[in-house]
Amino acid sequence: MIHRYELEKYKGIRSRYECPACHHKRVFARYIDTRTGEYLSPDVGRCNREDNCGYHYTPKEYFHDHPENDFSEMRRDNSGKDRKGYNVKVTSKNKISQPQRIDCIPEIYIPKYLGTRSDFVYFLRGLFNEPETGSTIQRLTGGYCLGCTDTGAVIYWQIDGQKRVRTGKVMRYNSETGKRLKNGCNAVDWMHARLKREGVLPDEWELSQCLFGEHLLKRRPEDTVCLVESEKSAVIGSGVMPGYVWLATGGKQNLKAEKCECLKGRNVILFPDLGAFDDWKEKGEAIARRVGFTLSVSDTLERIATPEDRRNGLDIADYMIRAMKTKN
Repeated sequence: MIHRYELEKYKGIRSRYECPACHHKRVFARYIDTRTGEYLSPDVGRCNREDNCGYHYTPKEYFHDHPENDFSEMRRDNSGKDRKGYNVKVTSKNKISQPQRIDCIPEIYIPKYLGTRSDFVYFLRGLFNEPETGSTIQRLTGGYCLGCTDTGAVIYWQIDGQKRVRTGKVMRYNSETGKRLKNGCNAVDWMHARLKREGVLPDEWELSQCLFGEHLLKRRPEDTVCLVESEKSAVIGSGVMPGYVWLATGGKQNLKAEKCECLKGRNVILFPDLGAFDDWKEKGEAIARRVGFTLSVSDTLERIATPEDRRNGLDIADYMIRAMKTKN
């Protein structure tokens, strides 16, 4: 059976690209339109590093997020075929879709890995000039349930509004600068992948991500939400501006309608990284209309950025860190 969109067949290293999630080279297969031979958006595809990354953004998800780019409905006529004569699958409007299965990690692993000895928390202590028991450090580590591995990596647990643990992103940082350590093959790991390797989770366990910090929404139903890309930005933003609920998508490509369902009825401020403003503004406004929340998109970084800032693709956390170090 030939599908309209299929992963590009392997034709050598030129047919594999950099993964938009883990940023490894030559591991990302893109989806192509079998009718035209053209690629979909650069972030639509699957990473071959299934255990260590697991990124898979399907055409169905893409058109769900970008209905303005799906022209199939416009081309369809009453015969059930589009104007080029291709068969189109027509689904009954009365058909009830089955709810998506959500695989979770047992809650016992959060207290098992709970800790404030990670390099990232050490950086936070210096940034906020507090000891491990300081009020800001305790609020951030406790509120976001930050974990720690025995090697000093931080664990950003993804806990949804029903307190289900979806996964945990494992990352290393320089404890002095707060910059990510990207050298080596284990720059980013995932708790679900680790538990699979240890035989705790079955091979058929499937990743279904949520917004980082989503579990905080029910505790603060009236507060405005600040949505950023990286978990680091959310944590630091919460430390600097605690009057807002700071959440993170966990990646530029992860700004999706299904992840933002939890924001329905909320007031949301979107903070795109430098270089992502136009894309996030377009996506964010479309998602806000679909889900039903009030959105404003901050252009602060675009207005104050220097050419060097733009080349480095700084985010809101970088500016907060700069301001705090200048003040100190």
